[in-house]
Amino acid sequence: AASALPPPPPAQPKKCVDRAATLAFSPTAPYVAAGTMAGAIDMSFTTSSTLEIFKVDFDGSTELPLAGAAVPAPERFHRLAWGTTGIESETHSLGIIAGGLVDGTVLLYDPSKVVGTATSSDDANGDSAASGAVVAKLNQHTSAV
Repeated sequence: AASALPPPPPAQPKKCVDRAATLAFSPTAPYVAAGTMAGAIDMSFTTSSTLEIFKVDFDGSTELPLAGAAVPAPERFHRLAWGTTGIESETHSLGIIAGGLVDGTVLLYDPSKVVGTATSSDDANGDSAASGAVVAKLNQHTSAV
């Protein structure tokens, strides 16, 4: 009779982001966008909403590093999508991130305006990423998107 192999050890996470967030991966670069998820409560019980971009790397710690400052959002996110619009013409070198919010608004972000900006620990007023990151605000829906 053949001896049975022991079960493999449980998979260990390689990297994590300690957020209650909806995610979208960049289609062309090593980044992941995280938008504060609607209907979820994190450990800090905060009511604020942000869009953050993390650099996907597999060096060092288990936490993914922020690629730039957090961008405040008016509402929490239901969905995020990261597309390639603008890459070919270089108007948006990292594409466009579309975020569907709780109130029905769709915000379009230029991630190239966020990546590389000072994080709040580096920037005293913490709003460097907010300037110019929102490309468009669409208010065509009256309920969650």
